[in-house]
Parts: sequence; structure tokens; C-alpha cells
Amino acid sequence: MFMDANLSHPAGQACADCHAPHATFRDPESDHTTSMGVIPGRFGSRNAPSLMYAGFIPPLHYQDGQWRGGLFHDGRAASLEDQAAGPLLNPTEMNNPDKATVVDAVRASSYAPEFRDVFGATSLDDTDTAFTHITEALAAYERSPVFAPFSSKYDRYLAHETALTPQEHRGLAIFEDPARGNCASCHPPPMFTDYSYANLGVPKYMNNKFLANAPAFNPDGFAFVDHGLMTTVADPAQDGKFRVPTLRDVARTAPYGHNGYFENLPYMLEFHATRDGLSSSGAWAGPEIAANVDQRVGHLHLSARDLEDLRAFLLTLDDAR
Repeated sequence: MFMDANLSHPAGQACADCHAPHATFRDPESDHTTSMGVIPGRFGSRNAPSLMYAGFIPPLHYQDGQWRGGLFHDGRAASLEDQAAGPLLNPTEMNNPDKATVVDAVRASSYAPEFRDVFGATSLDDTDTAFTHITEALAAYERSPVFAPFSSKYDRYLAHETALTPQEHRGLAIFEDPARGNCASCHPPPMFTDYSYANLGVPKYMNNKFLANAPAFNPDGFAFVDHGLMTTVADPAQDGKFRVPTLRDVARTAPYGHNGYFENLPYMLEFHATRDGLSSSGAWAGPEIAANVDQRVGHLHLSARDLEDLRAFLLTLDDAR
């Protein structure tokens, strides 16, 4: 089902189009920063995240004074099953008008007999029951080892099967040092995320093609503001916050930021280090949402060599192909 392009309306787009296996289960298209749905020219508002290690994300919950977990950038889905249902019915994604349309496509598929073998002979008879099973099957696939191989150089280093280079060691030291990068405070191993939420002060990305959607799909036009977690939990104190992503496979999951503002990893790292000052090309644009901007980043006083060392370490988090 994950690969089935007949599950969109009209047919033509599968889950794998925005989460391609050959591209670390992210959107492989590079000419825009948010994903286009099955209807040409109709874009989603956010950078489609990689599904790698998504099976480890806990449901949204409040812990130690902050929100953690939840699927999507804003935590609105409690599980992979809930998340799988979203794109199927979203008009800017797979555009099915209702659950029955999705179920009809599965009934007509070549794998319908296998579906009935797994879920029962009558499992496709009732629309709601069948749709639930569809999300269960997709979620089961996304929890499989394909999405969580733990095969990076860093994993082999921990297992004493390989050694880090001097540059990678320097990057690891910066990553862990609270007085320097302090990256591990939000990205602790082994998952390289604590599933918390932060507003990093990411600027509004005016080239986000969602902004030019028809009013039916973006009534605010270019005035659109993505409020992130605040919309999910109805708390203004969470305005502009998005879930901290895992850094596993980070070098293969560009662009970065919930809106895809950062084209490549060096650009993203420079932002973390210099947001409150000057980048190599001048001042950064201001944050899309100025409230709640996280002060743990933005003024890290890391040199160009430090940033290269940090990037070298992050490359060790890429899984073996």
C-alpha cells in the first residue's frame, strides 16, 4: 500500500512519492521545499519529514514542564496509524474525498487477497473498519527494521567496530559540550532527539509554494503563519514551536526546518550558530514568530572550522546504504 499510486484521487501519488525509500523516506524532489500533492500546483505548507525512526516517536504528552512526542511537525497525530490517515484524506496531499474512496482502491488492488488473509475475509466490507486496517498496515510497515536500521558509522563506533576520524571526534566533542554546541541537550543519543518542541526563530520562507495555493487551500495567502504546536494544544505559550527532529540520517534529509527554509546542512548549522548576529552573507531575516524563540541557539561562538567539524560528526549518523 505504501507504494500504491492508486490510493490517491485521482490516481498517481503514493505515500512513497513524498517518502521515497531511495531517499531516506523523504521527498526526493528538490525544486521546491514543500511537497506537491496529486493535484498539480497544490502544495502542502510544510517540509515533508523523513519517516526514518518515526516508529519511536511517542504520543504527544506533557512531561517535565514541556510537551514531547506526537507525529507531524506539530504533534497532532498520536500514533503512526493516526499519521497515516492524514495524507490520504488531505486535499493538498492525496486528495481522497472520504474513507470510502480509499477503501474502494484497496478492494480493487492486486494485494486485496493478502489484505483479507491478514485482517479477515470480511475486513474490507465495512468502510470504517477497512480504513482502520489500512492505517494499521501502513503503520506496521513504518515500524519495520527498514525504517530503523541503526547501521550508521556512529552505531559501529559505539560497538567498537570502527573509529572516528580526528575531525569527527572534534565534532562529537562540540556536539556534547554544554558550553559550545550543546546539541545533545535537545538531540541526545541514541535517538538524537528528546521529542520536545522549540521555536528556533526560523524565518518565514517566502518561496514556500504553499503560500501561492488557491484560497480554498490557503485562505491567508502570503500572510499565512504556521503556529505549530500552539494550534495542536491551544496554548499561546507554544506559538511557533515544532517538534525537535532526530538527527539520524540528517545529512540526507535536506531541506531543513518545518518550512524547508534551509537548503543544506551547512546553512542550517550556520543559522544555529549565528542567528542572533551575522551569517557569512549578512544578517538573518527575523523569525516568523518572535515569541518563544529558543535562546539555547543563535549565539554559539563557533568558528568556521568548528562548524565543519560538527558537520563531519553529523555525517556519521547516516545509516549505511
